[in-house]
Amino acid sequence: MTEQKEKFNESVRVIRWRMKHEEFRFWNDIRIIPRAVWYWTVVLFLIGQVVAQLVYRYGKPDLPLIAVMGVAAVMALFADLFLLFFAYLNRDAKRRGMNSTLWTLLAIFVPYLIGVIIYFLMREPLPYKCPQCGATVSARFNFCPSCKYNLSPACPECKHAITPGDKFCAYCAHELG
Repeated sequence: MTEQKEKFNESVRVIRWRMKHEEFRFWNDIRIIPRAVWYWTVVLFLIGQVVAQLVYRYGKPDLPLIAVMGVAAVMALFADLFLLFFAYLNRDAKRRGMNSTLWTLLAIFVPYLIGVIIYFLMREPLPYKCPQCGATVSARFNFCPSCKYNLSPACPECKHAITPGDKFCAYCAHELG
């Protein structure tokens, strides 16, 4: 039972750390998608439009040209969004120190986007710089592996998390030196 409680406490600690330190800004996350993928999405969209014109010209559909072009545009945009999303997922996994190929394939081939949901539930927190030495450390670390800096200080009495500037523990009122 205590092992499960420790795992739960570790999960809660990581979630709280994420809420304090990770800033989610849409445009910063979009920037991790490679430019080549953006170019491919434009090329795929244009190919879709050319195919739509060829279908209209040689297939003699009953629909007007604008309807055929609109259907082709919607289909191309849908495919482009999937391409951009999986490119984002690949780069996001890579920057978090996870196996990007494995997670991308899992997200693509597990049906009904269950693989995507699993990825977003299981992804690692973003690594950050140690405040003392500047080495890159995981959010799960309690101490910096380079300089032994305490990354998550705790009250010596009750073991609850404290911030470096606290004079007293908020949980047990123990005086912190």
